Amino acid sequence: MILNGKKMKYIYIKVFFVYCSLCLINVNTTLFAQSNSQEQNALQFFQEQSYEKAEMIFSELYDKNPNDFYYSYYLQCLIAMQQYKSAEKLVRKQIKLKPNIFQYQVDYGYLFEIQGEKSKSKKHYDAIIASITSNSTLINDLAKSFMSKSLISSAIATYLHGRTLSQLPQMYAMELASLYESSNQYEKAAQEYLQLLQYPNNLSDVESALLLWWLNDEDGQKRNILRTQLLKVLNKYPDNKDYNELMIWYSTQEKDFSMAMKQSKALDKRYTLLGTPVFNVANLALQNKDYITAIDGFQYLINLGKATPYTQEATIALFEVRLLQLYQQQTIDNTNAKLLDNDLKKYFENNSFSDNNFSLYQKWIRFKATYLNEEQEAIKMLEDLLKISTLNTQKRAIAKIDLAQLQVLNNDVWEGVLLNSQVEKDLPNDTLGHLAKFNNAKISMMIGEFEWATAQLDVLRAATTKLIANDAMYLSLLIRDNYDAEDSLNIPLVQYAWATFFVENNRFEKAQLLLDSIEGSYSFSLKDDVLFLRAQIAKNQGNYHLCDSLLSVLILNFPSELLTDDALYERAQLQDYYLKNNLLAIEIYEQLLLYHSDSIYTVEARKRIRTLRGDMLKPF
Repeated sequence: MILNGKKMKYIYIKVFFVYCSLCLINVNTTLFAQSNSQEQNALQFFQEQSYEKAEMIFSELYDKNPNDFYYSYYLQCLIAMQQYKSAEKLVRKQIKLKPNIFQYQVDYGYLFEIQGEKSKSKKHYDAIIASITSNSTLINDLAKSFMSKSLISSAIATYLHGRTLSQLPQMYAMELASLYESSNQYEKAAQEYLQLLQYPNNLSDVESALLLWWLNDEDGQKRNILRTQLLKVLNKYPDNKDYNELMIWYSTQEKDFSMAMKQSKALDKRYTLLGTPVFNVANLALQNKDYITAIDGFQYLINLGKATPYTQEATIALFEVRLLQLYQQQTIDNTNAKLLDNDLKKYFENNSFSDNNFSLYQKWIRFKATYLNEEQEAIKMLEDLLKISTLNTQKRAIAKIDLAQLQVLNNDVWEGVLLNSQVEKDLPNDTLGHLAKFNNAKISMMIGEFEWATAQLDVLRAATTKLIANDAMYLSLLIRDNYDAEDSLNIPLVQYAWATFFVENNRFEKAQLLLDSIEGSYSFSLKDDVLFLRAQIAKNQGNYHLCDSLLSVLILNFPSELLTDDALYERAQLQDYYLKNNLLAIEIYEQLLLYHSDSIYTVEARKRIRTLRGDMLKPF
């Protein structure tokens, strides 16, 4: 096909444009590569503090493309070289190019600042702030520009100006509180946070922000200031619900559950909250082993009667706290024990047996057997319980496991084995089935059948329940490390197994005698195990300092034994909940995480560290 002249001309034009486009692409690529190379060189010179070389390149790059990136480095080079006139000229040029961006105007004032002309810089900053005549995003933009230069006082002045323009006293309170705190003006920071609570729906935000007050506040200065300011506003605005709730929150953070309870009662009465704040604080006190406050709260709820939905829960919880109180005493309190026993008897005479009070009934039976030494009565109660036809499989299993323990305590070992075996057969893949199997393994140790015990424990090491698997592993390795196949009796191991059983059942004198005997044995090799058991006895008898001392000896002398992580966790818990030494508790929890990262206690240790360092114990 022959093309005419017109078509050929059209093709030539298209080819020319394509050629030009390719040339431009090549030129632009070359220029970009060259520019990129220059930028890299300039950045390297800047990092090496070769400011003269860096300034020459950034000056050239800025002239070609006056963007923020080149401007910033160009300006920093000029300041580093103390070429303030050139720097001022550069900033003026940038302001002229982009007059609506505050950062450049702040840079201009900053040049005065670094040259020691404080009054001149302040005058300039004040003028910038005053130039904003309407409340808008300009306030935030300017404040952030000041903060980028660490000009905190000017940032504060900006937000205060914005507040005046808005005519809203709570405006920018969060921003101001943060700035006041960063400049160590804690009283003003607290006032800003509390100012927000005069307006609805801010409590959650304030609590979240105040969590930071508990971090890096070892001397408690900020917390004390917050408390003082909070008491002031509470006196001034006693009907402000958020201030009352914040005081409860603050008190729980400080573990002052008595104050939290006082405030929760006042809040409950004033706003008719049906006992909810009291119930929450009482449970929080119980979790932290402040039994006196917990009892106070639960009794308050019981006294409310039908005015609260928590009466039944509070009644059960009160009994459980009273039980815990007795268990932690160093000497048996027969008078209070009998009184509690009678109160529990009356309760179950007046309240039908149910899912809600089953756990309490179980604890009552254990109390009669292990504290009041009424094993026969406890056994009869469990046997009567098992006669109830409507008792479900889980509760029947629990009752059998408890009865097995009491039968062994009553020297009927084989009855105990039989009961545990029944549970194991009924619930082979359940936690209760695993527990029954574990208990039988321990009984096997107690009667010297170590090979059978080891076989059962090795199976349980694969149990889904971490605690049972961990305990099974410990006992299995304990036997392997201390079992002597040539010794048909292995008396120290048998004695240790019985001592452990007696500790579990509050027979501390019998346990101590057995431990004394083990220590007197010529083949004594259970030193760390005996120390740990003695520590458990001391704790159960309320002798917390002795317990701490024994655990410390174990950790120091046996840093790599199986019980070391248990000892660290027990000691941390002791300092945390009983001796109330938060800093030492954190330190011990951290040792556990550092040296025993595979321990089953790591998750709980991390939780407690976060709580003790200031994470929220939120009761609502």
